[in-house]
Amino acid sequence: HDAADPVGFSFQAEGIKVSIATDLGYIPDSVRVHLRGSDVLMLESNHDLDMLKVGPYPWSVKQRVMGRMGHLSNDAASGFLREDLDSRTSTLILGGPGGTPTSVTLLGGSVSANMGRQLAQLHRATGSSYVAAPVFGRPEAARQGQLDVVAAGPAVTLERCRTLFETLGRRWFNVGNEAHQANIVKIARNFMLATIIESLGEAFALVEKSGVPPEQFLDIITSTSMNAPAYKDYGRRIIAPPADPTFPLRLGLKDVELALAAAADSAVKLPSAALIREHHLAAIAQGYGDKDWAQLGNWIIERA
Repeated sequence: HDAADPVGFSFQAEGIKVSIATDLGYIPDSVRVHLRGSDVLMLESNHDLDMLKVGPYPWSVKQRVMGRMGHLSNDAASGFLREDLDSRTSTLILGGPGGTPTSVTLLGGSVSANMGRQLAQLHRATGSSYVAAPVFGRPEAARQGQLDVVAAGPAVTLERCRTLFETLGRRWFNVGNEAHQANIVKIARNFMLATIIESLGEAFALVEKSGVPPEQFLDIITSTSMNAPAYKDYGRRIIAPPADPTFPLRLGLKDVELALAAAADSAVKLPSAALIREHHLAAIAQGYGDKDWAQLGNWIIERA
């Protein structure tokens, strides 16, 4: 703290990287390198420059906080996140001034709605803030700042995170004051993607058995009533499976199981989810686990 050479930490174990960087006046290149690729990142976001300048602290303290051996401003933290944060980071903790409960934990990963509730309760108990902010989009969208962010949490905290959301994505959605509401939206959306893959696989098998090429069928439906990115993308991935999957089928199973768990918690029946789960398990048993999620459609076609 207030040191000529402050210390940060980056830990790696079993494929997970956790990094902590606080009490920084600025972020040199040597620190940027070590923070990249973190699964969990705690980064200082200490102050708003304009508020600091007109605040109650003595000018000597303000100069110290703003100096190169002081603290990282919200603008500086936002600049790092905009330029250097990559799609690997699933949990971001913004650390506020020491001694005050101003830290914000921002979780972008897919977790159950029940876990979202528990995390929010734990943060309330410690006086800190928690926001669930899962994203929609593939890694290439993240690199281009074209993600869609779905956020939920206390209104004041969401407003504090607004600049970050606008930096990370092309747009963001406020879906409520309870963090688990964002988790439910993410779960329901991913469940819908699973149904699209399932229905495309079944439809491709049906038309192919009658001599109609799946490529032609996909062109027809995506040029007419189903002109939607999800149908186009997953349809193409079934017809021409990617050499390097960005989202393996085994993780698709996790999303389907999250949907079933959320349905059980809410006393909602999802009969198609149960069927799709069984298909995932059968495909994984036949070696499809590390293939692209869309190849569940290929498994369906092969067994038709």
